Amino acid sequence: MLSASSSSKKWQLSASLAQHVARLREQSIMVFGSRRDQLDGKLRQLIQSCEKWESGSRYAARATAARAQSLWADAKALYPREALEVLPALWSCPMHQELMEAAAGNCPVCGMPLEPIYVTQPQLTEGPIIGAVIVADGPLRVGQRSDCRIRLFFLDNSQPVRLADLEETHTRKIHLLISDIAETDYHHEHPEPVGDGEYAFGFTPQRPDTYRVWADLQPVRTHVQQYSVADIPSSTPRQARLAENEAEDRHAEIDGYKFDLSFEKDIRERDTVAGKLRVTEPDGRPSNKLGVVMGAFGHFVAFGDDFATVLHLHPTGPPITDPEKRSGPELPFYFRSKKTGLFRLFAQVRIEGKDFFPRFVLRVGLRSPGDAAPSEKPFRVGEKRSRSLGEPDSECGEADDRGCQLRARR
Repeated sequence: MLSASSSSKKWQLSASLAQHVARLREQSIMVFGSRRDQLDGKLRQLIQSCEKWESGSRYAARATAARAQSLWADAKALYPREALEVLPALWSCPMHQELMEAAAGNCPVCGMPLEPIYVTQPQLTEGPIIGAVIVADGPLRVGQRSDCRIRLFFLDNSQPVRLADLEETHTRKIHLLISDIAETDYHHEHPEPVGDGEYAFGFTPQRPDTYRVWADLQPVRTHVQQYSVADIPSSTPRQARLAENEAEDRHAEIDGYKFDLSFEKDIRERDTVAGKLRVTEPDGRPSNKLGVVMGAFGHFVAFGDDFATVLHLHPTGPPITDPEKRSGPELPFYFRSKKTGLFRLFAQVRIEGKDFFPRFVLRVGLRSPGDAAPSEKPFRVGEKRSRSLGEPDSECGEADDRGCQLRARR
């Protein structure tokens, strides 16, 4: 059929193929990272082949048709199997992914434009699929660099997790969020592969006691971000304690730089609150020197007072692709937690090549009795109004002591 010589037949088949390409593009949100770039290129070439095929001679049409067939097969090979099934289009907010709509529009919570997603069974899996174990050269010692390895493995078959089994998020495939039990010393590391399923990293602990690692991962199998949790042994395990009734603190100062947090209103459970981090130079001038860190002008990680809950948040706005770009003095973001109590929030910003990790203390209060809580009823395909999936929690995700918690990837 692709080698048909009739002009009208060529036009009909070309239009049909263009429709198939459009449908494939609608499902392209199931393709991430470098595969997404490859897919865009293949589909562009496919459309160009259709145009050449319509206008070329019969002999040229045969060659162009063969090229189109090859490109079609290459494009489909870039998709996970479940993405090629007939799936209903759904729309969700990047900051509130438990909210889903059957049509495009704006988020009813924060007003951000909804983005297209597809709900597949793997995305609804509540349990982790990857486990983690820390291997250290010895117990942690204050002020001494510790070289460690994290071993990642699939829980269903104990097979090692390789880099090819993970998808890239914020320019990296593995993010390690590390904190001591007192939640005063935070590190963000990116390990390098050193063996089959093993990855090396190092850091210098500033506190005596156990440190916990939350490995922020997105498996290729599910396209869903998860946390795998493991502890690093210490020479003084479990001796430190979280400060009881620590006062809220929204100001920090490091090397003369001042960091101030502000929010539009009080923070309450299950409530999305717009916040800003403002950075001031040592001489008192607003800082416009915020550099790019992993595709953004900053990152935020908050640890709950149970030493189990972790919130990973990012500034609003699209990814930053120009490494030389600068911003400031304010960094807007959204904060939301399903848990009440104290959170120790660490910001990560880069100024003139140096990373700063200011620490803040926030209190999440109970929802007011008059406020309606979001629905926790699962969304059913075909329903016209928003439903809540319950888990995962908003844009940031929450991990607990069972090992990890999942969150949908926008």
